[in-house]
Formats: sequence, structure tokens, C-alpha cells
Amino acid sequence: MINLLIILTALLGTSLSLYTPGTAPFELNTVKMQNFEKHAQSRLPIYEKHFKHYAQQYNIPWTLLAAVAYQESKWDNSAVSHTGVRGLMQITEQTAEHIGLVDRSNPVESIKGGAFYLRYLYEKTPKHLVSSRRWILALAGYNIGWGHVRDAYRLSAKLKMNANRWDDMKVVLPMLEEKEHYSELIYGFARGSETVDFVENVFTYFGYLNQRFSPGTAVAIL
Repeated sequence: MINLLIILTALLGTSLSLYTPGTAPFELNTVKMQNFEKHAQSRLPIYEKHFKHYAQQYNIPWTLLAAVAYQESKWDNSAVSHTGVRGLMQITEQTAEHIGLVDRSNPVESIKGGAFYLRYLYEKTPKHLVSSRRWILALAGYNIGWGHVRDAYRLSAKLKMNANRWDDMKVVLPMLEEKEHYSELIYGFARGSETVDFVENVFTYFGYLNQRFSPGTAVAIL
């Protein structure tokens, strides 16, 4: 299997200390890899030009945008989440209203909205951080909502942990599910464990897509 830890280190331009070896699922099992390859051949070409177009418009690596879409819907515009969210980028109705997205069922509009929202979240992250860490926080916000990311920062400070490090943040986020913690936070309960899985899965797919479609492009953008 491919060592995604090494690939992502090169792609993101950051040190190995961002992740602790053995703690993140940077490899796909055989079934998931087979499905990914199948979908990369059959589904990705349908949307690839739109990922590239809106990624360029909002200054996002197109492979990162595509990786988010794959994690969200497996590039299936008819996908419905366990919470009832629909569409390629799985944008909630509340978020769609916030960003002015009219038709979430339209895959092109969904991609445009997802790209806009990712960039919007990226701009909310601390500007002193390296780009890779800012994208990690943006992805967390895409999944759980920016308010809950802010809560995770507050809880991290209380616990004397560093929310800017993923090794710490991936410990803190699941605590948003525990009443002893979320009852004292502004935005309350959140499924932080799902957010940890979301971020790590997206970066796994991002790594595979970059290996497939010229890693040099992502290095230049990130």
C-alpha cells in the first residue's frame, strides 16, 4: 500500500510532526481502493472540469475539492446522508442559505457552492498557520460548522492543548460529544468523532488524487 503520510508531507509542505505515524488512516483497504479506482474512472470524469473550474476561481487545489466531494457523496449527485442532506457536496440547507446557493440538487451549483464555502472557511483560519494546517481547520469547519471549531479551540485552551495541531485537535473534537464538555461551550453538542474521520478521509483521497493527477500542481497551490 502507498504511504500517504510521506506523500501528504511532500504535498502539504509541512513537517512529519503534523501527524503521528500510525494514528491516521492514510491508506485505503482493498475494497475501498477498488471502489475509489472504479469511481475515479467512471464518475470523476463527469465532474472533473467543474472541480477544476471552481477550484481555480476560489484558489483551492482542485484535487482537494474533488476529495471533499468523494468523501461526501462518492461523486454521486443522488447521494443522501444519514442526516438527510443531499447532493454532490452534501451542503446543508442552512449553509446553502448562508452562501446563497439556490439549487443544491444541481451538481455544478453544488460544486460551486462547496468551493466557495471551503474558501470562506479557509479565510477564517489563523493566517499565521502554514497552509496545510489552515486547510485542515477549514475541512473540520466544512463538516462540523465553524462555531463548533471555535468551541474546540476554547476547549483546547482549557485543556492546555494546541488546537492548531491535528494530533491535539483530533483528541478534542470527539469531546464535543461529551456532556461534561459541550454543556459549557457556546454551540453545544457536535459529532466530533465524525469530523475526525471526515478530515482524515479527505486527506487520504486528496493524496491518492494528487498521485494520480500530477502532485506538482498541488504543491504549487498549497
